[in-house]
Amino acid sequence: MSADPRIAEEAALWADRMNRPAIDSALASEFDAWMNADARHREAFAELQALWDSEVLTLALREMQDAPLPVVAPKPPPRPRKPARQTVWRLATLAASIAAALVILPQFSQQTYRTGPGEERHVQLRDGTRINLSGNSRLRVTLSLWSRSASLTQGEAYFDVRHEERRTFRVQSGDASIRVLGTAFNVDHQAPDRTAIEVYRGAVEVGGSDGGRQVLKTGAAANVLAGRISLRPGPTQDRPEWETGWFDADNIPLGVLIDKIRRYATQPIVTTDPSLLSLRVSGRFHISDVDRALAAIEAAYGVKVVRDHNQIALELR
Repeated sequence: MSADPRIAEEAALWADRMNRPAIDSALASEFDAWMNADARHREAFAELQALWDSEVLTLALREMQDAPLPVVAPKPPPRPRKPARQTVWRLATLAASIAAALVILPQFSQQTYRTGPGEERHVQLRDGTRINLSGNSRLRVTLSLWSRSASLTQGEAYFDVRHEERRTFRVQSGDASIRVLGTAFNVDHQAPDRTAIEVYRGAVEVGGSDGGRQVLKTGAAANVLAGRISLRPGPTQDRPEWETGWFDADNIPLGVLIDKIRRYATQPIVTTDPSLLSLRVSGRFHISDVDRALAAIEAAYGVKVVRDHNQIALELR
């Protein structure tokens, strides 16, 4: 729910209007303009609409049936008349929405978790889900009565999601979306348009921005590249390799490997030639040992590693 009382009030009024039996085109255009004016409008309306359709609102209305409606003294009209029954019902519904929102808000939470280079973090959510974050990662988690979601914008995370019948768990990473019921899986945000997913228990449904869908079961893996899903060999262990500090590269861009090493490096790693980032590499790298991983790249791929007090630079020989 928006922290701005004005936006919350406007969203409640629009929820009332848009749930009426008939909506004229002028009102629909006005609603579209309001929604497009501010992202906070869309968020507030989505939350209230979900509340409107929820069982919580039904229960709140039942509790209000025996309670008298508040009386507000209006300005004397030219011709006094009784308010229409539908108007009273809409006002009661709107009041119930606000009352129910007060119940829901304490149970709504959004938290961002971050790790620095070389740092790992173990998080347990209040629903029982456990998340392990690798180094240099950023994850935002949102929990409410009707949904559970996470957005991985940097780094890598292993999820062990507690099953719930009513609330699925969704993870967004770049162009990839993952829908979960109850399972253990790993998400590696390798670039804004590149995500790798591995399933260790249960099943997930992976979606790409191109509209494709793929169900991955235990032992399966996939990459989502520029919105397209492609299957790849699955994990051979029962935990993600990053937890042991290793990474198996299979014909990937060097830029992906460098980014994984950055998750452990205490100094910035830069490249002086952009063409280096697209160089294809394969092999098993001990990414948590930064010096060892860079030495392997230097020996195998003709890359020169130059160090100073401020950074590590990779150059073509």
